[in-house]
Amino acid sequence: MLENLRKLLLSSRTYEEIRLLDLLRAAASGNLRCRVRRATIGDMPSFISVSHVWGTGKAERLMHLDSGCGTKDVQISQNLESIFVGLLCHDSNTFPQLWNGSCKLPMWIDMVCINQSDMGEKASQIPLMREIYSQARSVIICINECDIFLRYAFQYLRQAARDNPATEENNPGIRFDPIGWDAIKRLMDCEWFHRKWVIQEAVIPKDAIFLCGADIMTMDDLFRGIDVVLTALLARPKAIKELYFAHVGSVRPVLALRELKRSYAKDQRQLNLLWMLENLRLTRATLAHDQIYALLGLCSPEEAAKNPIRYDLEPEEVYRTSAVSHAQLHNDLDFLGLCPSWVPNWHSKHLRRCLGLGRLDNEHQFFRASGAIPVDPTFKGNELMISGILVDRIKVLSDFCSPDRRHELSDANSKLFQQYFDFWMTPTGYPMPYKDDANQIETFARTISLLGIYLEPLPSPNELLEMFHRWFSGSALGEQLEQHGLGRNSAGQANGTKRFMRMNRLMSWEPFVTEQGYIGLAREKCSVGDEIWIIGGCNVPILLSPKAESPSHYEVRGEIFLDGFMFGEIMSTERVERRSIRRVTLV
Repeated sequence: MLENLRKLLLSSRTYEEIRLLDLLRAAASGNLRCRVRRATIGDMPSFISVSHVWGTGKAERLMHLDSGCGTKDVQISQNLESIFVGLLCHDSNTFPQLWNGSCKLPMWIDMVCINQSDMGEKASQIPLMREIYSQARSVIICINECDIFLRYAFQYLRQAARDNPATEENNPGIRFDPIGWDAIKRLMDCEWFHRKWVIQEAVIPKDAIFLCGADIMTMDDLFRGIDVVLTALLARPKAIKELYFAHVGSVRPVLALRELKRSYAKDQRQLNLLWMLENLRLTRATLAHDQIYALLGLCSPEEAAKNPIRYDLEPEEVYRTSAVSHAQLHNDLDFLGLCPSWVPNWHSKHLRRCLGLGRLDNEHQFFRASGAIPVDPTFKGNELMISGILVDRIKVLSDFCSPDRRHELSDANSKLFQQYFDFWMTPTGYPMPYKDDANQIETFARTISLLGIYLEPLPSPNELLEMFHRWFSGSALGEQLEQHGLGRNSAGQANGTKRFMRMNRLMSWEPFVTEQGYIGLAREKCSVGDEIWIIGGCNVPILLSPKAESPSHYEVRGEIFLDGFMFGEIMSTERVERRSIRRVTLV
C-alpha cells in the first residue's frame, strides 16, 4: 500500500539521521499535502511524535508528498488520512501542543518516516526510537475508532479528573456510573490499547495527548480520571455490585501504562523486559519478533544490547535470547513459571499470567519461594541447568472445573466449591502435614483464593480470610467452614466492606494432593508423578516432569501454588535438613 511512498523516501543517510514530516494545508483538489525533511539525532528541531494503529484499509484519496527531491501523489492508510484530517481541524488555540508560535510543528510517524520494507533500515532505526521519543515535545495518541461511547468516556474521565483531584476509598467524590464504566471499557477495547509498538511511543515522551476525532484528553487526565472512577467502583453499594458486575481488570492496560511511565520517569534503567512482557501480555504485534523488539526502547541499555535486532532469526531463538539475557542481568528465573517450555513463547495466546510476575508494582515481589537457594543457571543450547530443592510429588489430580462451569465461580452456593472442599478436606487415610482442622481449613481458603494475588488492592492475609469467610457466609459450604474453625479466629479483623464476587481465575488451575498430603493448585497439562521444586531464582514453586530416558532431565510444567512454601519457608532449618539442593537440567 505504501510502496510508492517508501520508494520516494529511499535515500542515502547516516546511522543517526531520521525523517520528519510537515503537514501542510490541503491542496486545491482537497488532497492532503505533506513535506519530508531530514534531521540528525542530537540536532533536531522541535517536533511531535504520533502514535497510532496502522490498520489495513487504504485511503480513498492520494496524498501529495514533497520530499525535497521531487513530488508525487502517494497512497496512505485510511487511519493515517483520518489522523491528518483531524489535526487540520485544530489551530493553536484548540490544540496548542501541535504548534510552536504561529508554526505547526513537524511530526515523526514510524509508518512513513521509516522505510518499512527495508529490514536493514528498520534494524538501524529501531534502536534510535528511544532517543527520538525522548526528544519529542509531546506525543499525540490517536484513537482511530470514534463513536458516542468514546466521546462519553473522554468527557467522563476529564470531569472525574478535574472535579475530584483527590479521593479516598470511603469518599469517592463521584457516584459509580454504569454507563460511564461501559464507555471506559469501550475505550479499553480500542485497538491502540492492544498494540505492542505503541507502548514506548506513549511512555517515553514527557507529554502525551489522546486524540479521538476532534476530542482531546491529556494522559494525566486519563490517569487521574481512572483513579477516581476505580475508587467509585470499589465503593459502590453491595446491591449495585450484585446487579452490575465490574472489576479492576477491565482497565489493566491503563494501570500497566501508568506504572511504566512512573517507573520510567523515576529511573529509566530499571524497567526489565520480562516484567513488561508479562504485564503487557494482551498487547499484540504482527511479527512474532516484535513481541521483544517493540519493548527494547524501554529497557536498560545493557538489556537492549543483549537482545540485538535480528529479523533473520526464528522467533524461538529471539525468545531464548531474551530469557538468557534476563537471567544473566537480573539474576532470576521467573520465566520458568510460563510453561510449556523454559523458553516462553510470547506470541502464543495460551500463556498464563505468572504468579511471580503478575503484580503491577515492578519494584517489589510478593512471593519469595526460593529464599536463599543459589541462583546459578547454566545455559547450553536448548538446555538450562538450575539449582533447586525437590519438595514433593503429585499423588492425586482433579479436573472438575471445566469451562462450561465458569458461571458457577460467581455463586457461593455452587456445588463446584463443595467439590473443591470434598477433594481437599476428605480424610485420606495417611498422615497430613497440617497440625489441626483450623490450620487445614485456612490453607484451603488461602489456596482456593490464591492468596488474593489477582485482587486490587491486594488484601492482607488476615483480611483475606475474613473476606473468604464473609463470601461463603450463609451457604452450605459456609457452615462447614465454620465447623472447621474458619471465621472464629479471623472475624472482625477486616473492615467488613470488601468481599469476593467471583473466583474465575480457578479456570486455569487444577487442584492436587501430594504424596505428603499437601494441597495445592497447578497449571493445566500437569500429571500424577510430576515433581514440585523450589528453584533458585524463582519466586514461586515450579512443577517439573522427569524425562523417562534421563532421570536428571526435566520438562517444565509451569508454576504452582503450594501454601506454606510461597515465602521462603523451604529454607527453614527443619526443612533444609530433610532436603538437599540438587542440580537438574531443563529441556
